Amino acid sequence: MASDLTIAAIIPTYRRDNYCLATVEALLEQTRVPDEIIVVDQTPAQDQDPEARQVLRSLVERAGVKLVRQDRPRVYEARNRAAHVANSRILLYLDDDVVLPHQLVEHHLAHYFDTSVDAVVGPAPKPGTEALYPVPDGFDQLTPEVQAYRGSIQFLEPITSVGCIHAGNFSIRRRVLAEVGGWDECIITYGDRDLGIRLARKGYRIDYDPVASLIHLAAPAGGTRLSDHRAPWNSWQRCVSLHMLAWRHLWRHPVMFAKYGLFRAARFSFLLRHNAVRPWRWPAELAGYLLGMFIGLKGAIRGPQCSFPLD
Repeated sequence: MASDLTIAAIIPTYRRDNYCLATVEALLEQTRVPDEIIVVDQTPAQDQDPEARQVLRSLVERAGVKLVRQDRPRVYEARNRAAHVANSRILLYLDDDVVLPHQLVEHHLAHYFDTSVDAVVGPAPKPGTEALYPVPDGFDQLTPEVQAYRGSIQFLEPITSVGCIHAGNFSIRRRVLAEVGGWDECIITYGDRDLGIRLARKGYRIDYDPVASLIHLAAPAGGTRLSDHRAPWNSWQRCVSLHMLAWRHLWRHPVMFAKYGLFRAARFSFLLRHNAVRPWRWPAELAGYLLGMFIGLKGAIRGPQCSFPLD
């Protein structure tokens, strides 16, 4: 029933107070204001912006925005935490550094009147890259793994049942998220690829809607930006997610395993720019890379981890 389609907008944030505030204010100006707006605050006290915080606290009091505290900066733990406290049946996940059109929530919610739709993803281009492209021939025949790593979700035409998502413009039935075990909290980055593949492999329907678009500002610091020199993750943590996802999803694809697992993990450890130009860091970074590979294999074998009951 239409009256059952309640929706919660979920925004994990880390060291981006002003961006987050702008996103919350944009949600309050939607043609269909979410039933809940949940901000999971992971920003340490020393990085908080007093003025933005004051306005955000006023929105908690005046507009019913929920501000949930999480001390550890782990975005997929934050997404599960928000799903746990949400009361709505549909969960709309947004990054904190996005620009929203006024009808974004309405566009997402419209899909769920069709009970066969389990999740919806829309484009999230960066400024200056808003152009959409025709769907490549044979895209729907690609496996979820190939779609997630080689495909694009910036197409002109809507698509039924894709295998790739990005968490900054993605909605899902709360029931479905619970059934697949939630977001994997062991993952620091690229957990949206993991969830999209798991959903597709289990037969859930993810629709792509080019109209449900937003702009991703891709703030240079904060969030999960691994190139940020103040990012709180050490060498093995920066690359462990890439190793884990390669072990979990790409072991049948040797070239993709090497390209998107081994090489990309190296780019975020000893080949990261501020490490590559400092040779004295190479031994520790290489050791972290190898440790990340081992821990990633263990995580892939163990399977997704969620700390919260979601149903």
